[in-house]
Amino acid sequence: TNNPPVVLGTLNVDPKYISYADGFFVFPTQTLIHATPDTGGEGQTTAFEPGQNLDAFTSFVDTSVMTPAVNRALTISGGFGNEKASNNDPKAVTYMFDENSFPNIPLIQPRLNSVEEWLITNFNNDAHPMHIHVNDFQVTAIDDPNRGKTGVQPFGLDNVNVPAPIFDDNHVVTTPASLTLRQEFLEFAGTYVIHCHRLNHEDNGLMALINVIPEVSTYAVAIPGSNGKPASVQVRDANGDKVLQTVYTFPGFEGTPSVAMAHVNGDMILDLIVGTGKGASPEVVAYDGNNTVDGLFRTELTRFAPFDSGFTGGVTVAGADIDGNSMADNIIVGSGPGMESQVKVFSSTLPSDSGKAPDVFSAFTPYSGSQSGVTLATGMVEAGSGRESIVTAPGAGDAPLIKSFRWDLFTPTARAQANGTATQVHSGGKPTDPKMTSQFMAYDENYKGGVALSAGWVAGAEGGAKSIVTSQLGGDGAVRVWSAGSRLDGQPGMYLDNPNHHEENVKYAQIASFVPFPGANPGVTVATTSTTYGADLMVAGMVAGGQEVRKFTLERPTPDAKTVAPKLLATLPVVSGPSTAAPLAGR
Repeated sequence: TNNPPVVLGTLNVDPKYISYADGFFVFPTQTLIHATPDTGGEGQTTAFEPGQNLDAFTSFVDTSVMTPAVNRALTISGGFGNEKASNNDPKAVTYMFDENSFPNIPLIQPRLNSVEEWLITNFNNDAHPMHIHVNDFQVTAIDDPNRGKTGVQPFGLDNVNVPAPIFDDNHVVTTPASLTLRQEFLEFAGTYVIHCHRLNHEDNGLMALINVIPEVSTYAVAIPGSNGKPASVQVRDANGDKVLQTVYTFPGFEGTPSVAMAHVNGDMILDLIVGTGKGASPEVVAYDGNNTVDGLFRTELTRFAPFDSGFTGGVTVAGADIDGNSMADNIIVGSGPGMESQVKVFSSTLPSDSGKAPDVFSAFTPYSGSQSGVTLATGMVEAGSGRESIVTAPGAGDAPLIKSFRWDLFTPTARAQANGTATQVHSGGKPTDPKMTSQFMAYDENYKGGVALSAGWVAGAEGGAKSIVTSQLGGDGAVRVWSAGSRLDGQPGMYLDNPNHHEENVKYAQIASFVPFPGANPGVTVATTSTTYGADLMVAGMVAGGQEVRKFTLERPTPDAKTVAPKLLATLPVVSGPSTAAPLAGR
């Protein structure tokens, strides 16, 4: 050929000609700016002592002197790890955290304003520069078997190399390498990733989800009213289940309110959303979860009528980031029985006028022609998009058909619109229209007693996205958990799919089923509340004397199990008075 033969060897470059070397790529020194001093004046020397405090802003925080709230360990491995592919297929080569590929990796869920320490051990025969989004981290140790050990580094990074291990002639690792880092999780509650910064490693699975949760995981228990006693809502701290506040939201309303927890005002503290139940004009109110001058959950953020005042079928409420505001959630309201099913997504920008409803960002009818009402849940229930979804269920009288809807907020490019290739696969018609991403029967189609909903990382140890949780409001009160994929399924199958198919309908599989109140009166409601490893499952049902709330964790019964089973963690005191299980809410 016209190309000269390649000669293997070593190239030595004077370090002064290198501006950056990350272990894989070397960048040359370049002149970015050239300044010519003003020779007309006299120069001035600024005295500086080595180590002198410059009093300049730095985002660096020395976490090495702090006590980590949680210590985590991650292992890196790789090879022909995808059992769903043939070893003759290059797609069989994967890179893995904890013996699985993204997104089937145990959830990393730190609390806001906490410090964690992570030990990342490399058992793969290559080096891996680790990049963590959002916050910088501090290296506290590197154990490189080829070059030695280093200690605490007094500066922050967002990318650092996990060294290659020592391996034999067969590329079997004999001495692993490791990186230890600490990170303080500041200024953002939400989901992002850690991943290898080598693109082919990242694209072949070496990535994991990080979901930062509020400092306090609060949840709500609705207490129905009775003759002469208005309905109320208990807000509890999931750590110990202590009551933080009892809120009376609608004076004179003696029915059953609906509840939700969400980041309504964007301060990364969970706020309380409450809606009127059957028998009253529709009204929604949100309370600030921050400890204001009025107290916890005492200051109103907004109060408005989501539907016409003549409708008295009640409403259901939820909250999620639908319109792309990364800090504040949208208030979402579903109609109760008595009108055609309707869901309204209100703008995350709240009006300053008390009593005025936020603008409607999106509205849709999940069950055309049905007047049984709509139950709501929200969450990132599929990992392919990284977007929050709204999950719906019809009320009593209809078959238990669960649907999920997503807003990708994409607009076709001018070129796509001009050449006719704008198929709008990402959205229903315009950015404010939802795309239905799934539908499935949660129970036998002949069951028509109504379904309660929630979503959360109740199987966080198994990775994947949040699970959808359903419970029967009639019948046996059976609770079921549905997953779009996790390590319970083995390796993820998406690496074998054409990327164009990743936007197709999401399929959910049942990973748990149990009856939390066997032999009791029918009707169970559900919610989830976050922990540093996933989420606990809350269920409410009827027992002798009233309503009882129980908290469960879900675990594999055996290491090779393909489903998870409930383990009782706590039981709240019985609340006398209610005749049916009342709504719960958490995040």
